[in-house]
Order: sequence, then structure tokens, then C-alpha cells
Amino acid sequence: MTTPDPRLSERVRGIEPSGIRRIFELIATMQDPINLSIGQPDYDPPPALIEAAHRAMLAGKNRYTVTQGLPELNAGLLDEVAARYGRRPETCLMTSGVSGGLVLTFMSLLDPGDEVLLPDPGFVMYRHLATLCGAKVRYYDLYPRQAGGRFGVDVAAIEKLVTKRTKILFVNSPSNPTGCVLTRAEIQGLCEVANRHGLFVVSDEIYDLFCYVDDYASPVSYAEHCIQLGGYSKSYGVPGWRLGFATGPASVLDAMKTMQQFTFVCAPAPFQYALLEAMPAIDLMPHRVQYRQKRDFIAANLHPVYGLLPPEGSFYAFPRLPGAVDSATFLQAALQQKLLIVPGNSFSQRDTHFRLSFAADERDLRRGVDVLNDLARQFA
Repeated sequence: MTTPDPRLSERVRGIEPSGIRRIFELIATMQDPINLSIGQPDYDPPPALIEAAHRAMLAGKNRYTVTQGLPELNAGLLDEVAARYGRRPETCLMTSGVSGGLVLTFMSLLDPGDEVLLPDPGFVMYRHLATLCGAKVRYYDLYPRQAGGRFGVDVAAIEKLVTKRTKILFVNSPSNPTGCVLTRAEIQGLCEVANRHGLFVVSDEIYDLFCYVDDYASPVSYAEHCIQLGGYSKSYGVPGWRLGFATGPASVLDAMKTMQQFTFVCAPAPFQYALLEAMPAIDLMPHRVQYRQKRDFIAANLHPVYGLLPPEGSFYAFPRLPGAVDSATFLQAALQQKLLIVPGNSFSQRDTHFRLSFAADERDLRRGVDVLNDLARQFA
């Protein structure tokens, strides 16, 4: 990696390149890798969606939409959120993926010196966006509080982190990287903390399709000031289409819309039209069943030394490193057997776990488990 140019802005010099993206570059140099690092579904998009996008392009629907997205798509989204969570957000906005929604949310809410409460472990983008905004990060712990326990939150501990400068309480459930789904009681408790202190709850719900527990809860149901971020990229198998959404209070969403006018302009137009046409007839539930089966295979066959409980959601697992091995040594040993995984310290202040994705075909899952079990015997 080149030495940073001192003429670059301080905000960008404070951001490290993504370790996950470096793995993408590494894949291109390998023959027949076992890729359990990828953060996108391994299935193809529904043919009806592809055909609808094709028709939209041929029909000339390739120009800008209004900034907030197609009105019919927005109205349908608000209806769906109200039906699922019992509360209808004031307004919504189509975004350039959830990543685009995150940028707009942080830029619209955070000033230098403000504080944001982020989960640890958590997706790498969150803390870097806070850095871009000049905000201070305070981490709340998701790690199990006893051996063999589940990832989750201690609501009382989170409230102790709140100061006069705290503005955002951030939630990601189902979680990347842990696969944790917060219980309804945990979600309600977090929202009560936020409501008491006048905080915005920002909820990243991009993996909501991939939820393997019966009672999925969203902060939309409980938070007085909730910015919900979701999307279609993961569930419909189209991560490259960059289609996300934000819902929430008009006072914030209007600011995000203005910010979008001068950044992303609008979400990709033909793909908005494709969703509007094809989405009502597409059944995604078979993919949830398929990924639950992949989850069950990983949990049942991975060596016990990894201490893995079945992930409750997403398509990630976050096993413990075996024995006393450090992540650099473990990942290098995995790489020697062509296995690609992501070190846990890419997501966390700790260096005790690693992330694997089970969004892979059956052959790679079996090969990956065989390698990991071999490494368990080597390092435990």
C-alpha cells in the first residue's frame, strides 16, 4: 500500500482501506479458492426481475427519477413497513444501496464532536463514516457474557455510555458479522434508552430476509426517532444494482433527500422500475429456507472448539479462533489451503474471532468446513 499523500484531507487519511475488499483482490489471483469471505448471496436474481429491468431499459426508462425515487415504489414501501411493524414512518427515500443510506444519514445527523453508539462487533463502514463526520465513536458490546452464550446487548451498560453529546444509537439486526438477531426485549430496551435521551435510532436492516427466529423485531415499532435503512440488494441477489431505502421522520429524510441531490442524485432508475413491476409476484421465502439449511450445516459440522452457536440471522457466522492462535497466523494457515475468511478484528476492537460467510455453494461449504476442522485440530 502506498504512503498517504499529505495533501489529502485529514478525514480521508483517517480511514483505512477495507480488509474485505483486499480479499476481493486476492481472489482474482487464486485458482479454485474456497471463498467463505463474500458478503453477497450466491444465488441468481429472479428471472422476472431481470426481464423487468430489461424491459425498463428498452422502454427508455434510463433517465433520472425524482430524488426520493418513484412515488409508487415509496408508497408501497411505507405500506409494507406499516403492515410489518405496526407503525407507518412519515416518509421514505430510495437510496444507492444501504451504504448510500448510511452516508446520507450520518452526514445529515452528525457534527464534529457528536457521539454515536456503535455495536462491537459491527460492520467496518459504520466507524469510518463517523470519522468522516468528525464524530466520536463509543462502542457497546455484543460479545457473549459467558462461555457458550449468544451475542446480544446489555441495555443497562448501553445507557451508561450515553452523554450529552450522544446523538445516534446504532442497531444492526440481523448482524454483520455475528449473525445475531436481537430479541424483541433487547430492541424495545434499546429504544427506551434512546427515547429517554432523545437519541436517533439508526437501524441497518439489510439482512431482514435472512432471519431464522420467529419473532423478528425492528426499532421502527418502538423508537420515537427511527431512521430505518434497508434494501433489495441482498434479498433479490442484485448487490450490484445498488438499491436501498430509508424511512423515518420527514425532518431528517428531507435533509437526506437534499444531500442526495448533491451526491448520488437518485437510485438507479431502470432498477426502480423493475422492482415496481416484478416485486409483487416474487417469492423469496425459498432462499430463506435454503440459507437456514446452509446455516444448520455449518453449525452442525464445525469443530466444537470454535464455540459456534447457530447464527440467528444473516448469512454470516462469527466463530472463535481455536486455542491461543492469533488471527494473522490462523488466516495465513487457512490461505495456504485456499480458504478465504475475514479476520474478526476487521469488525471489532478485539481479535478473538473470524467471520465466515455461508452464502456459498454446497461444494465450497463442505471444503471450507473440512479445512477449518483441520485447522482446529492443528491449533486447539
